Amino acid sequence: MASLRILAYGLSLDAVDEYVRIGESTARQALHHFCRAVIDVFGEYYLQAPKADDVARLLQEGESRGFPGMLGSIDCMHWKNCPTSWKGQFTGRGKHPTMILEAVALHDLWIWHAYFGMPGSNNDINVLHRSPVFSSYLRGRSTPVSFAVNGRTYNMGYCLADGIYPEWAAFVKTIRHPMEQKTKHFATQQESACKDIERAFGVLQTRFAVIRGPAYGWDCSNINDIMLTCIILHNMIVEDEQDSAHNTDFLNIGHLAVPYSNNPDREAFVAAHHRLHDQDTH
Repeated sequence: MASLRILAYGLSLDAVDEYVRIGESTARQALHHFCRAVIDVFGEYYLQAPKADDVARLLQEGESRGFPGMLGSIDCMHWKNCPTSWKGQFTGRGKHPTMILEAVALHDLWIWHAYFGMPGSNNDINVLHRSPVFSSYLRGRSTPVSFAVNGRTYNMGYCLADGIYPEWAAFVKTIRHPMEQKTKHFATQQESACKDIERAFGVLQTRFAVIRGPAYGWDCSNINDIMLTCIILHNMIVEDEQDSAHNTDFLNIGHLAVPYSNNPDREAFVAAHHRLHDQDTH
């Protein structure tokens, strides 16, 4: 109960003493145990990469919105209340130290990728180069994607992104200065669909006030556990609100969103790397 109240209402650790009659150190320990348990039990299901049926649904949904091949929207959010002792390393252009969350969200606000903990002194490009968001594709473990646009077939899905992201085949960005009616229409539709990730960030912070308040603890791993727990609980709520919600035994959950391989095929890895960074395809 103390852990849920801290996550949902952003209460300080000693404030739950008035409700559940436990001390500050006990509440801190309970919070860490709760977050670790949620990640261990439910993390593989609620943070998994899209499977074959999910990809088919996403492609159909993206085509109905005018973006065939779209697998979500990607962006970064700055948590503005990281510990003050980290101010030198975690302060960027703003006055306050921040920690960055990179996420990929769908139209229904489901978050299937989350990478958290980079200092706020970095920008979205620095976070992208450290992020494992494309690790499954580079290692040949992602679900195959195939779609056609203007008579040309593509075998790589993409995410909608804002202007700071590089011109890779995995991103579709808006047009900075649209002049013609066609480019204006594309820019409007792209910017509208790209708001999915901003909506997801807003709902996540509204549901869990702990993300809006100061960080609890002085250890990066504990703060990371709190963020991932909030995202997992958020995805639980999204799933429960869907019409197709059903109970699951969490078996056959598919690949993790951030799978790693100790011995990837070097030639295949390099080829996938070049396809991912192909500016001509972009």
